Amino acid sequence: MIYRKHLWLLVIIIFFLQPTTILSLESNFSDQRDERKVSLIYYGLDQETAANVHFLDSILSGLFEEVEVIELKQFELGHLDHQDIVIYYSVHQLSQQADIQKIQNLRTFTGFVLGIGPGATDLPQYEQWSFLSENKVHKIEEKYLDFPVTVLNIDIPNEAEVIAYGESLDIQVPIIIKDGRTSFINLDSVRTEVKFSVTRSLYQIFDLPTPAFHPAYLRLEDISPVADPDLVLETGMFLIEKGIPVYLAVIPVYLNPETGEEITIEDTPELKKVLEHLVNNGAYIISHGYTHTYRYSETGEGFEFWDSVANQPITTLNQYDPVEEIKQPSEFANLQEYETYIHSLKQVETEYTQLKLTNSIHSLTKWGFPPVAFEAPHYTMSSNGYKITSEYFSALFGQLQVSDQDWRVMISPLFISQPSILDGMTLYPETIGFVDLESSNPIEDIENAIQDVTSVPGAVIGGFYHPYLGLEYLEELVHLLEQIPNLQWIELNQTKQHVETEFVQISLPGDGQIQVIENIPWQIQWKNTWKNNSFEVVLWGVVILTTLFVLLFTLYIFTMRFHYRKRLFKERL
Repeated sequence: MIYRKHLWLLVIIIFFLQPTTILSLESNFSDQRDERKVSLIYYGLDQETAANVHFLDSILSGLFEEVEVIELKQFELGHLDHQDIVIYYSVHQLSQQADIQKIQNLRTFTGFVLGIGPGATDLPQYEQWSFLSENKVHKIEEKYLDFPVTVLNIDIPNEAEVIAYGESLDIQVPIIIKDGRTSFINLDSVRTEVKFSVTRSLYQIFDLPTPAFHPAYLRLEDISPVADPDLVLETGMFLIEKGIPVYLAVIPVYLNPETGEEITIEDTPELKKVLEHLVNNGAYIISHGYTHTYRYSETGEGFEFWDSVANQPITTLNQYDPVEEIKQPSEFANLQEYETYIHSLKQVETEYTQLKLTNSIHSLTKWGFPPVAFEAPHYTMSSNGYKITSEYFSALFGQLQVSDQDWRVMISPLFISQPSILDGMTLYPETIGFVDLESSNPIEDIENAIQDVTSVPGAVIGGFYHPYLGLEYLEELVHLLEQIPNLQWIELNQTKQHVETEFVQISLPGDGQIQVIENIPWQIQWKNTWKNNSFEVVLWGVVILTTLFVLLFTLYIFTMRFHYRKRLFKERL
């Protein structure tokens, strides 16, 4: 009997300790990363090179504590004095002697060296390798590719190990090769569908321990003032009852482009009550912009921090002002004039972004929904936009736009990380997509995505769901997620985060608490009220003025009667 009591006590202790242990692993994200110092050197200034470098930076900063990104022309041998790993990415062969000499200087480096792309064959570490003609492969490891990729036929050293092969008809081509401390990835691009093989191989290339779990989250997306409160409640409570943390991506203001009408969450008491109920049950609020619209698009459909029509950064403070395409350097007399012009545009974008972020944080906090993270509408934002956002938020959810010329250049890294483009923010990536009703089988699409993502140890299972779909697909989606071995739901309040403006400070110390200090001056609150509900303010003004006139008239009548009675009294005397 005593044995059974002790057994039950042990079970209860394990039951209560296990979630805390898992959450503490998430809370110490930096503790999970390798302490070795990494230099990521790249050659080339084209858009595709930049996108691949940003992807590599995002992956590496999820694995290592210190990652330095350097363009080859800025690289000096002194950069490697304290580095343990060098990664060189290039799809272009070097032509200038100065650049060739910099690469040759790596001959004396004794740490790990990884070359990626055909241009990386310039590294002296590959002098004993034979790089032959080009080939095309349609399969890497066990994964058939949607599009064939160009690779090099390679004769590798006898002692080298092939981590991954590609297939071209009946021929196997080495794709990822390791030879002691020297490795090579035989691919032009690593950010496409090959990213799973590439990311997975880094554990073996750099002798990294593999994580035992997959961090996961599921967002309820695009909750604006016109969202159906019943469906938001139904989907939110379903997740809560399943023990799944709820992340609500909230848009504070709905804008109707046809009428110009603005509706805030405060104007929709039923939805506000639902959000209050979910937040009281542990749901997190993510700021999903302020209006989620730009120009004449509807809230939830339009962009907000990127001009999707001109496909360029924001250039006007008023979204309805005429927009001109950003001029090219060739249209200016000299480089200084062009840089001055670009600087003036960035100032406009900075002011616009600051205003939007501030309004979103202030509105949500004032209504009782302090945001703990940010998600850019449609994931679109320039590098300057990310820099500004990092002054307000420490956590970002979603994918990353990695081009200032084309919003469609996106990357979806696989780890929680702090890539340099985010200027200190922590990225919680979206990796498995969403239930897309335009697909013939949306659940199968997500199942395939989960299979790819879970092939990479420690990869984040991040997705979102639109509450307007109800429970029809959510139950299937959650069932899929619950089948994933070693899945760990991310509790953001177990991590250290902050959100701040001049008048609002929201902090997550990492102990499960969310602390809020709000001191928004009445002038700012009145200004926002006037902006969002000007017609209502006018009506209240009319009511106040009418009441004032009635009071003045009453006072006038009372005064006249008093003087009249006083005069009558004197006459009687």
